[in-house]
Amino acid sequence: MNFISIQQLEAEARERQKLDEEKRRRLERFNSSRTNLENLADLEKLVQRRKEKRLKRRVPPKAPQPEVKAAAENQEALIDKYLADGGDPNAHDKLHRTALHWACLNGHCELVNKLLEAGAAVDARDLLDRTPVFWACRRGHLDILKQLLNRGAQVNARDKIWSTPLHVAVRTGHCDCLEHLIACGARIDAQDKEGDTALHEAVRHGRYRAMKLLLLYGAGLCVRNAASVTPVQLARDWQRGIQEALQAHVRHSRTRC
Repeated sequence: MNFISIQQLEAEARERQKLDEEKRRRLERFNSSRTNLENLADLEKLVQRRKEKRLKRRVPPKAPQPEVKAAAENQEALIDKYLADGGDPNAHDKLHRTALHWACLNGHCELVNKLLEAGAAVDARDLLDRTPVFWACRRGHLDILKQLLNRGAQVNARDKIWSTPLHVAVRTGHCDCLEHLIACGARIDAQDKEGDTALHEAVRHGRYRAMKLLLLYGAGLCVRNAASVTPVQLARDWQRGIQEALQAHVRHSRTRC
């Protein structure tokens, strides 16, 4: 038979006493924190106090980097002064877009050159993992695209959805950028997270010229995406969808063709 010692009993009693004391303190804190709202004025005071607490806790927003703002607006004089004063050429905004990203997007060729000369990272990534090459392709700035690739930018970089600059050039319909990317080694059948190639995108967005160029350079017609659909099947579905929509409109329209 096991006997419980007096020391064990005393220890258990002390533990229970501690727990009871903790419960009592919590109850006291809860009761003291309750606010008696007897009228509308009391409620207004409570709301005001809580608003003031929130304002005290709020962190003031960070001021935008002067270089990033100046690059977006093509203010070369400000950029020159910023860099001459030892400013960081890789400074970025809250979405990690650098001055080089903005200069590439807006077609500021001279500014791109200055930033690269100052040491701006040619493959800097924003929060979507897009490099300046993506941004140049987005607006079709071929001269800037050439600058970036000549400086060693990755032609087959991938963003968070695994798109490449080739996907972007096709979606936006900039065929001169498309051809230059292919000439510089872009993988023509690279697939994004959905399994779509540049040819899938050309069909989906109705980029007829881009489609012809991709086929000319050997894009695969039988590559299946995540839905097991090839570019050819996608084109057929697209045509069938248009045909059905037109037929439905003719049947229900008051006017006849």
